[in-house]
Amino acid sequence: MKTALLSAATLLAIAQPAFADPVALNGKAADAFIATSFPNADIPGPVDGKFTYARDGQQHVGHAKCFVPAMGARSEGAVSTCKVWY
Repeated sequence: MKTALLSAATLLAIAQPAFADPVALNGKAADAFIATSFPNADIPGPVDGKFTYARDGQQHVGHAKCFVPAMGARSEGAVSTCKVWY
């Protein structure tokens, strides 16, 4: 019994939690991600929500927080940014 409990505790300590490391997207990559994952988003402004993606033939759910600057800010060098948790 103790061995099973110790094994389970070790597996929990080693396993990575869901949404562990966000992927940062900037510029055109962020714009393309927003266009495909959130086609009905109000732009410019913040975009926040869940999306589905396929990996290994299975559907998974991810979460993204993005910001799309207004055209005036874009002319000053601001770019779209996203943090995506798979």
